[in-house]
Amino acid sequence: MALDLAHRLLAYRFNMTYVPVPIVPEFIDMLKVLYTKEEAWIAALMPPAFASAKTIARLGRKDPAVVERTLQDMVKKRLLMEYTDQGVQKFTLPPFVPGVAEFQLMTGEITPELFEFTKKFHDAFNAKQNVFLEKLSEMGSSFGRVVPVNESVSSTQHVLPYEDARSIIKNAKTFSISHCYCRMAKDVLNEKSCKAPRDICMSFDFAAEFLIRNEIGTEADRDTMLRKLDLAEKHNLVHVTDNAQSGFSFMCHCCGCCCGFLTSLSVYNLKPPLVMSSWIIEWDEDKCDHCGKCTRACQLGALSWVNKNTLYNEERCIGCGVCVDVCPNDALRLVPRKDWEEPSPTYG
Repeated sequence: MALDLAHRLLAYRFNMTYVPVPIVPEFIDMLKVLYTKEEAWIAALMPPAFASAKTIARLGRKDPAVVERTLQDMVKKRLLMEYTDQGVQKFTLPPFVPGVAEFQLMTGEITPELFEFTKKFHDAFNAKQNVFLEKLSEMGSSFGRVVPVNESVSSTQHVLPYEDARSIIKNAKTFSISHCYCRMAKDVLNEKSCKAPRDICMSFDFAAEFLIRNEIGTEADRDTMLRKLDLAEKHNLVHVTDNAQSGFSFMCHCCGCCCGFLTSLSVYNLKPPLVMSSWIIEWDEDKCDHCGKCTRACQLGALSWVNKNTLYNEERCIGCGVCVDVCPNDALRLVPRKDWEEPSPTYG
């Protein structure tokens, strides 16, 4: 019972982060794999902001030496984030998704414990009665935002810097590359997955510094990041970054077969926890020769090929522009989406 209580309290603590998670049995089972009883108690006591071990020990009325040791163990297990402020190390509990869950496989390392966690996480996202994903969708969390492929937007259209993947990279100062959790999970579970690259998950500035410091990511330079971006576009991947205008921490390059959030729409017809880009596809049927190239590139099934004819479902279009990039006849173009709300200046 005590073990269940500790992990249930931790589940509620994760719900206080800027990306809330549904408190369902599937989620608590995942926490039991990752956190010991003592770790769960201490993590559940952590304040929302970064705090020192001394502060956390005082809040929990626990031995500071025990708290310090437990916090360091959790950092090594990639369950917390940390940084040093004026000589004092401080800790915080990041969101579970994106955050703790992804950290587990971003190194490319596999252990029996990670296999067990990955299996539970994967099952929660792929259950026929998908309570976890349904609840996540109902909560309306929108931590990520789709960024269109740069070449897909006409040169006559004005693109804001926060809608341009290359501008986001060029404006960052520190970079790291990690393994894509979603594709790694498929590999771990020996499931069929796509041929998209694994080491292509990007982090910037504060997040990159944390990942590099804790050997979760590999330090990279700006040119490497831009080459990785080109590689992602070669594989028709969807760029997803923070739902903000500045202070970017990550950029994922997602596929419709492995990415848990894209499959929430493509497989389960649920609202993904992502904001669509400010663009949407306009299809000129007169120019279309129904070659099928766009339908093979589309990660969400917005464009489909039925009886050798192209069909367009506007409701599934997230405005990534991947299809525009492969169309040989200029039958597709991105146009501004109506009633689109600008993201907040920063997120999280």
